[in-house]
Amino acid sequence: MTYLVGTDIGTLGTKTVVVDAGGSIKGSSFLEYGVITPKQGWAEQWPDVWEKAAQASIKTAIEKAKIDPKEIAGAAISSLYGGSGVPLDRDMKPIRPCIIWADRRATDECRWLRDNIGADALFKVTGNVIDPYYGYTKMLWIKNKEPENWAKIHRLETPNAFVIRGLTGEESVDYSSSGNYGGLFDIHKRNWSEKMMGELGVPRGFFPEKISSSEDIVGEVTTKASKSTGLPKGTPVCAGGIDASVSALAGGAIEDGDLASMLGTSMCNGFINHTPRLSPRMINFPYVVKGRQYTYGFTGIATAGFSVRWFRDELGQAEKTAQEKTGVDAYKQLDELAAKVPIGSDDLVFLPHLMVGERAPYWDEHLRGGFIGLGVYHSRAHMFRSVLEGVAYAMRCSLEAAWEVGIKVNRATLVDGGARSPLWRQIIADVTGVPMSYIPGAQGAPLGDAILAGLGTGTIKDHKVIEKWIPEKVPMKPNAESVKAYQRFYNLYKMSLEATRPLFREMAA
Repeated sequence: MTYLVGTDIGTLGTKTVVVDAGGSIKGSSFLEYGVITPKQGWAEQWPDVWEKAAQASIKTAIEKAKIDPKEIAGAAISSLYGGSGVPLDRDMKPIRPCIIWADRRATDECRWLRDNIGADALFKVTGNVIDPYYGYTKMLWIKNKEPENWAKIHRLETPNAFVIRGLTGEESVDYSSSGNYGGLFDIHKRNWSEKMMGELGVPRGFFPEKISSSEDIVGEVTTKASKSTGLPKGTPVCAGGIDASVSALAGGAIEDGDLASMLGTSMCNGFINHTPRLSPRMINFPYVVKGRQYTYGFTGIATAGFSVRWFRDELGQAEKTAQEKTGVDAYKQLDELAAKVPIGSDDLVFLPHLMVGERAPYWDEHLRGGFIGLGVYHSRAHMFRSVLEGVAYAMRCSLEAAWEVGIKVNRATLVDGGARSPLWRQIIADVTGVPMSYIPGAQGAPLGDAILAGLGTGTIKDHKVIEKWIPEKVPMKPNAESVKAYQRFYNLYKMSLEATRPLFREMAA
């Protein structure tokens, strides 16, 4: 029997799966960790935390699988959006923590970029714009605010590449991670843009010469790493990529126009394009399958699932108490209450933007959340349904950014925790007017990594095997009357956004 190992380094934890050549999960392991937040809006992580978690989770997953490690054909590793990348000195030791995707500190740098480079000029080359989300803005923050650290930098390394080097001793970078840096990668030529690097003052030497496809083998497990992971010495390791796009692969997003929506703590709506259809309202980078040709464009809502968790924790104490007594999940209880509330929550609109600032499609560093139209008539049930609807409105806004550039959504799939709710899935289908499918028990990015490892080692001949690996999807069709009714409330959401933007800017000031 042949086995494959897939590991995803997430923001709050690392997960590994061991699968056989038929896609059956034989063992898995998840290890949690935290994020360093020195100030509001800042988010950092030391890379050794990722490395230790990755190696430990691989070892535990192999042990749980109860297989002969010699039968492992290969492994692949994906990771969170790496932000600035890990700054390394000439000894390849971390200089400071990595400034990760959630960090919003580079606002001064964004103002400089708008005044001196311009969003249009950046978009023309990179397919991306100007926002503190992007890694290149965070690099400029280090350059401007920590010149002593900037002077020490020999390499900037993505999270998955850092961990892969720990396993193999080899440097690497993949297409998706290179493109996700933002202002440094020419999305048309599929290579570093020395022109943009020169204008930004980011040395070309900070990055490896070779950019690898996600399924490319970039090294082999060393003797030392074999002891810490349980992977046999010489096991091929593939480049992997950005976790959201690898998760999209795991959800079966492989055809032109496929949409994979990860409804987790945040929401990431990823659109697959076989030919580039680039929008400045989307984040665009090479896909993890056929990275030299296919493009992955995504939009996101930073606090989609977190909004629901926030409501449960802050306003759902009764349901949490009942869960302890009866075992009935608090979210299910809240769903039952919300199902009794009419469409539009009796004119209550929720803005699901509970962190200061939002990335694509909004590109608003001051955007915040709120209930609009709240009155004494409204109950907790109204409020909870409006939270579910607010996230659906934001997803509709994301879909419109794709429709504007000619992306036709052919197949839409919902994965991750929030998608377990049939009520929420129906609301999303009705608000967007798009049929939504759900994958029960989706394994997410680690399963996509296993596919990449299989492709790289020749164990798998075609990425379309994922359609055989995933469980049968549960369909959710829009209700025609509900679609029509929701149009009014979606318009109210857009009006609420525009009306509150000046207020949120003033709050920031």
